[in-house]
Amino acid sequence: MATSRRQASTALSACVLILGAYGFLDFAWCARAPAVGVQPSLSRFTGPALAVDSKPARLSHDRTGLLARGGEENSAAKAYTTGISWYLMHFIVSIGNDGIMKFLGSSLPPFQIVFLRFLTAALVLLPVAITKGSEAFKTQRLWMHGVRGSLLALGIGLWCRGLAIMPFASCVVINNTMPFFKMLFAMLILGENVGKQRWIASIGGFIGCLIVFNPTAATFQPESLVLILSACCFAMLDIMNKKYAFEESIVSMLFYGSIATAIVSAYTAFTTWVPVQPMQYLLFAALGMGANALLYCLLKAFQYVDASATCPYRYTEFVLSAIVGLLLFREKPMASTLLGSAIILPSVIYCAYIETKPPAEKKEEAAASAAPAAA
Repeated sequence: MATSRRQASTALSACVLILGAYGFLDFAWCARAPAVGVQPSLSRFTGPALAVDSKPARLSHDRTGLLARGGEENSAAKAYTTGISWYLMHFIVSIGNDGIMKFLGSSLPPFQIVFLRFLTAALVLLPVAITKGSEAFKTQRLWMHGVRGSLLALGIGLWCRGLAIMPFASCVVINNTMPFFKMLFAMLILGENVGKQRWIASIGGFIGCLIVFNPTAATFQPESLVLILSACCFAMLDIMNKKYAFEESIVSMLFYGSIATAIVSAYTAFTTWVPVQPMQYLLFAALGMGANALLYCLLKAFQYVDASATCPYRYTEFVLSAIVGLLLFREKPMASTLLGSAIILPSVIYCAYIETKPPAEKKEEAAASAAPAAA
């Protein structure tokens, strides 16, 4: 009985987190100032319009995405701070989603949860069609949304398979190799310049992850290949989100991605279907809103920073989860969590410090380091 009450409390708190995030996003949609170097959009749902003389395909691969050409020196730091803030906000929403999914997972199969989560995510966007018309849903790349949905469904399926054959701590650690695949894909596919600070900070974050979860020897067994493939799917999904963050409206990315994921997961969901209670449908409505809020934050982040720039911050989710657990559930973090956080936080602070340096200072340092080599 106590466990049931605790799970219900977790789900309720998760709903509060998601609704709070939705309120924040609604305020951001209404009150945001135009991004640097970008014309303001006519619709708060269709995303920013690119400058007339810019080329979307090339601009989407730029280091900061929305920087004005020849802008002020601190514009890079502003764009970086804005992008990373959106990325961290997506973790807040993710924690709320995880709480609801954990509660629903005690009585429903995984793929049924996935199917209903993304089906409701699509359904809650339908009122946009009434207020903004079908233009908000226009897309030129249905195939791309199908690939995104397939990657997400496959990644979740492989993750669930890994959970069934390996210890949870090992699964989490292997899944957090994703930033390294994302940086590699960003170099090969997007042509991003992944600096050493991103690799160093990501390695530091991964070491912190190892300390937090203290995985067993099973982490390094052949079975871990399933989870490595899952991490690759999630990494490639982020690359596609970054690549098309400018070329598709945000609503189309949200709506068609959710529809595609629901379609891909439908067969497995119906073969293991369990009757859903009325209260659970309300939770799925919150989960659908959370899925949209999560992807919205991620897409906004990718409009300001490289995909690879977000990699070191992946590991801050553990720190944020510990803070939420302490504030909402009075759960004291374990010593391993504090020690891991003591490594993760300095790593991302180091990365942020390097990334936000003025361009002139970076050029001077590069010239100074190149001088001894030339001599």
